[in-house]
Amino acid sequence: MDDKQQLIEILTGIRSSRRTYYTQLVQVIEEMKTKNKQLEILSKLSKVHINNSWEDISIYIADQLSQVIEFDMFILTILDHTHRSQFVSQHIDRLWECKSFREKHFLNFDEKRLSEELSQTLLLKGTEFQITKDLKSQTNQLFGFLTLLNRRGISYTSTELAFFQRVADYVSVSIHNILLFKDLNKKISLEAQLIQSAKLAAIGEMAAGVAHELNSPLTVILGNVQLLKRRHQEEITNQMLSDIYQCGLRSKKIIENLLTFARQDECQYESLSLNELASSTLELVGYQLKTLEIHIETSFCNLLPYVKGSKYQIEQVLINLLLNARDALQDREQKKVVIQTGVMEIDHHDFVYVSVCDNGVGIKCEHLQDIFNPFFTTKSQSKGTGLGLSVSHGIAESHGGKLFVESEVNAYSIFTLALPSFDEDEGN
Repeated sequence: MDDKQQLIEILTGIRSSRRTYYTQLVQVIEEMKTKNKQLEILSKLSKVHINNSWEDISIYIADQLSQVIEFDMFILTILDHTHRSQFVSQHIDRLWECKSFREKHFLNFDEKRLSEELSQTLLLKGTEFQITKDLKSQTNQLFGFLTLLNRRGISYTSTELAFFQRVADYVSVSIHNILLFKDLNKKISLEAQLIQSAKLAAIGEMAAGVAHELNSPLTVILGNVQLLKRRHQEEITNQMLSDIYQCGLRSKKIIENLLTFARQDECQYESLSLNELASSTLELVGYQLKTLEIHIETSFCNLLPYVKGSKYQIEQVLINLLLNARDALQDREQKKVVIQTGVMEIDHHDFVYVSVCDNGVGIKCEHLQDIFNPFFTTKSQSKGTGLGLSVSHGIAESHGGKLFVESEVNAYSIFTLALPSFDEDEGN
């Protein structure tokens, strides 16, 4: 009886129909899973973070795609006006790695040529160029490509090709937004630089105007003080007049510096000794440092070569460096400033240097690249304008020299002014 029943089922196709039904059901379920996964991936790709690097974006797209499509290598290509940037992602030792290449791009996209160039660039032999999809803006402007490469000659189905096209459409929107964002950031940065330049120009004009206005009354003050000194020979009166005269001279020097900063006055370059300049600068600000219990050490090099420059401008740089050292030592128990001179070689040329070292709070690593920018300061608003180091850096460069810094937080800061050595006998 059982044999007859089995024979009937075979002849009527009942078993065959059940097998086909279950096979089709499994296929439908797998297709639904794949589509759900694809929708999930498309959703994630539409949320690429604007601040991510292109390498991170390439790895992110490759990681998402690898969940539904097989490939050996993913390439994100970005085209700008003059260059083509390629970000090549590979899965190596269970981790995604990305390499970037930047070169001048061709105007008309040629699939075969791109395949050959990619193979040469990546040193890949036997790699087959499989799929490339354009990245276009809403105005149909081409700005890049998505590319899948493989070594196994994988034949992609129409469903996979259609999905890859949808990926390219979604990614196009995200990447175009990133490009617009980066372009906007560049414009904002340029506008900020223009504002900074306008501020500096305004300060220069204001400094020139103030300096010219103060020059006239100061000349009268200094002249009258000299006349009074001749008439009053009493020691006390004469000392007071001498103090007034010295303060007047110092004010006049400050005005000359303002005029130089505003480029309204010509610099007088002369042969100078950095040892003497450092000593005279210490006489000007040394008292301020000592009243704050700052220990000052000097280490001057004997037979130091001369430099050629403006005495008042170089003094201004040294004053700025010493006052910055003073501010950095405010909260220190043991306060120390070391002033050193010597000779160093920069780009195969001899430079004479003077350095100011303090054991103060130091400068954070992320601030080191900004400290010479105009208006940048780590001091409170009442203590710093952000112009001291910027002006000092400008003075160093105008003398053909350099101003550089080394620092470690809560340890030390060393500012070094290096100027080309000047041989008076040879005149250079």
